[in-house]
Amino acid sequence: MRLRSFLVLGTAALLLVSGCTAAPTPTPRPSGSPSVSETTTPTPEPIVEPEAAFDVTCDDVAAEMRDLVGEPSSPVEPALSVVSTMSWIPGPAQYMFQRAGGIACSAGDAGRYWEVTILPDAEAAIAGATEREGYWGERGGCGEGSCEFEFPDGDVLLSASVTDPGLDDGDTARAEEAMRRLASSAAASSSEVEYIASDIIGVPCERFISEQELSGIVGADAVLFTDFGGWGIPAEVYHYVNGSRICYYTSATGDLGDISSHLRITTLPAGAWAFEKLDGAPVDVEGADAAKASSGEYGESILDVRLGIDWIRFVTFDNGAGAADPSPLATAAVRNLTVGPTAPQ
Repeated sequence: MRLRSFLVLGTAALLLVSGCTAAPTPTPRPSGSPSVSETTTPTPEPIVEPEAAFDVTCDDVAAEMRDLVGEPSSPVEPALSVVSTMSWIPGPAQYMFQRAGGIACSAGDAGRYWEVTILPDAEAAIAGATEREGYWGERGGCGEGSCEFEFPDGDVLLSASVTDPGLDDGDTARAEEAMRRLASSAAASSSEVEYIASDIIGVPCERFISEQELSGIVGADAVLFTDFGGWGIPAEVYHYVNGSRICYYTSATGDLGDISSHLRITTLPAGAWAFEKLDGAPVDVEGADAAKASSGEYGESILDVRLGIDWIRFVTFDNGAGAADPSPLATAAVRNLTVGPTAPQ
């Protein structure tokens, strides 16, 4: 792993925590899509939401959580929570568990919220996360306003996080019973996961946009970070099970207080189904099938792009003078992925 001084600027929301390892190279999963003959003109693949590999749904999770902590303050979402989480989660990563044949369910807001994920084919993910020091076996318990659980049942892995001021260690038994009911039901109904093939599985960050190309666009030297700290099951699922990427480009030189954030790219292979659920203003990005623009809580400019069946998010940051327009960067990346990189000038 390359060691560099690292500062995330702007706000505490830019905590880039995903893993401490070289850029992962996942083994492509088998595809559920038939091969296309060389003599046949391919037709666009349909945008289909992946099915969970078991019968447990977010409705089942919500029912258990309702009995545990009451009605949530916001609707239950079939996605990872964005409350008190790593900055790379909002967007494509919120749906990483669905890509893996699992579910992610969350509800609530700051001070009172919950999140539950159930992952099939968990043995491989646990082995990988253990190797990368991101899994230390079964854990669980409640105390001082929160509960945390993570345990396997058969070949599924349940992870749960609950924050509620009323919780204490006396709630551990009933919370654990609820979580084990969900895990047991998932394990009993588990079936084989069918992964949809994607052209961006395992693609290195330089394939989207190189440091040299980005430097030319922003007018300043740029450095690419692909190694981060704080591995866990979400990072294992995102990088190794899904073949997704976090590509983070900053200014190359200067004191820690002078380093600027240029661009972050996150992806969801075969994630067009989730892209279609996004809010945002429709915009044109040359070469893309669709794009939507929005802004983040801390002044970020966000550009979500659908390229075929894939979802790619481009984020630029407010470094004190507002966030740069991500459109030129997204256009360059789409061109690199569809046509090929342009020759250096």
